[in-house]
Amino acid sequence: MQVMCIGGACVDRSYRVQGNVVYGSSNPAARAQPLFGGVARNVSENLARLRVETALVTVAGNDAAGAAMLAELRDSGVNVDLVKTVEGASDEYVAILERGELALGAADMRAIESLAVSDLDRRWESIAGSAWLFVDCNVSAAILEACAERRSIARYKLAIDAVSDPKAQKLPARLEAVDVLFINEGEAQSYLGASSDVCGEELAAALLMRGAQSVVLTSGERGMVCGDRASVTAIAAAPVKRVSATGAGDALIAGTLWRLIAGESLRDAATAGGELAALTLESERSVRADLSPALLDARFAARSR
Repeated sequence: MQVMCIGGACVDRSYRVQGNVVYGSSNPAARAQPLFGGVARNVSENLARLRVETALVTVAGNDAAGAAMLAELRDSGVNVDLVKTVEGASDEYVAILERGELALGAADMRAIESLAVSDLDRRWESIAGSAWLFVDCNVSAAILEACAERRSIARYKLAIDAVSDPKAQKLPARLEAVDVLFINEGEAQSYLGASSDVCGEELAAALLMRGAQSVVLTSGERGMVCGDRASVTAIAAAPVKRVSATGAGDALIAGTLWRLIAGESLRDAATAGGELAALTLESERSVRADLSPALLDARFAARSR
């Protein structure tokens, strides 16, 4: 397996507020059609659509939503044979969007939180043999620690996404086993206990000091910084006509891993990830249904003209 993804998979519901969000009050909003999301789920689907051999380890409820979600993943090319099914409802995420940007998100992720290290043990042969293991911080700290501790006895390189400010606290205190850490400024500040005026390259340097082999740190419209202990560089955000922010960060992760697998440098891979994020921002869906290597090639060709 080229990439094994472990983490969240859920039903995504989004509401686009008319005008600015007024907190503490009812806001008129347009409801979008429910879609399937979750960081690991989105990353796995993006990778499969980019023709990368990908499998997903997550937890799905035995409800209609869970069955439909797994069927959609199979159709996109993701191997879901290792998914754990439990009694009850699948996880759910609700996004409140203000002018296309996330104003507030709420997640009920009790299903994925039930994933235990013993579940990894039963799937370990498949996990250990993967070229890359991607894990998101929707899983428990114990699973993150296990994936990090076992890296030295497995084949995989390890990539982790912090997911959110609160969930970034699950990251291991030391990051030496993490080959690529995907994180945004707020998550990095939360994990490091840094003030809000510490940002960009300074945060990336602090994460590298914690042991991460490399870091991709995003800053919204200001782009991102990425690098390793040798150098850190800034990458401007790709120009985009924003429709919805849902899934853009997951697309960046998938695009970066796609090009790292192809042997590109971290900077070039993250640049490709940024282009895929931009394409996703222009879509209502958390993963573009028309995504393919040809679509990204056309995007790069248009940029170069």
